[in-house]
Amino acid sequence: MKRYFIHNPFFRLIAPAVYGVLSYFLILLINNNVTQVYDFYSSEEVYSNIALTYLSYESIRLVILMLDRFLPQEYSKMRMALQLVVTTIISVGLVLVGLNLYFKYAVGFTVSTTQILTFSIVYTVTSLLYNILYFSNHYLQKENTVKINAEKQHREVLEMEMLEFKNDINPDLLFESLESLINLIYRDVERAEEYIDCLASAYRYVLTNRQQELVPLAIELDAAGNLMKLLNEKHFGQLRFESSLDPDELKATLIPGSLPVIIESLVRSTIVSRFEPMTIRCYLEDDYITIQSKLNDRLIPNPDAELALSRLQKSYSLYSDQPMIKVKAYEENYIKLPVIRVAEELTIH
Repeated sequence: MKRYFIHNPFFRLIAPAVYGVLSYFLILLINNNVTQVYDFYSSEEVYSNIALTYLSYESIRLVILMLDRFLPQEYSKMRMALQLVVTTIISVGLVLVGLNLYFKYAVGFTVSTTQILTFSIVYTVTSLLYNILYFSNHYLQKENTVKINAEKQHREVLEMEMLEFKNDINPDLLFESLESLINLIYRDVERAEEYIDCLASAYRYVLTNRQQELVPLAIELDAAGNLMKLLNEKHFGQLRFESSLDPDELKATLIPGSLPVIIESLVRSTIVSRFEPMTIRCYLEDDYITIQSKLNDRLIPNPDAELALSRLQKSYSLYSDQPMIKVKAYEENYIKLPVIRVAEELTIH
């Protein structure tokens, strides 16, 4: 149940008391002028009127609770009219019953027709005001909910954009490359310059193609080669990348960064040492670009690597009916990317 203010204990306790006093003075003013109000004022009548207001408020609230239970989410014109009619009839009816009991047992005579009419009008208006407050609160909450959901979606989009930007920059690779570069500078200046060129090419590729939807497989292979050079410095040259793709097969297209993401994920998830070198093979098989490596997983999976592959998998689901496949079998890791072929338009001269 939504938390409307009419269900708040403070509102239920204070509002009828205040409204009961105001409505009592209003009833006195209907039949008398301002100078006569003090003469006809009675504290007993004030308390009885407050009790009748409590009875009216609580009966309206209970009717609303019943309608919310049996007619949930049905805030149409029909629901509004039904609620207004039912709450008015029940609340005014209970008030008139309470009024008759008060006059019969406390005052000692029968209530007049004028008094019945006056109380009926006052508490009909009371029911109308109560319902107006309720529906105002309902639509205000509904509008606030829409705005909150919109803000949540906006926040999720911003977080996703920040995550994508962070993954594009790849701070882990950048810091590792800079550390390797520091070591190279003191050992071999020429190799350090080549390493800088390789690092610049890797990040230039990321920044240049981040707005591209698809790139040729040949460009992806060049980016994968640059990445292998960067990673090899940390792993002492124990990484090898082999491609058996024909020139005609290099015309196929992939999502930018596919091969670098897969290669980095495989390297970060695999134990690599001088006694356990790692060879990554790339070849075409049944309209899939297959990346294969020996299965030698680390004891603790790399969460960033898994997240990168999951993001890549979602991206391929938008471009191809064939899914991206991840398989571990026969002591080998297989990651298969569906080949995305762009149909060329025929020009009629």
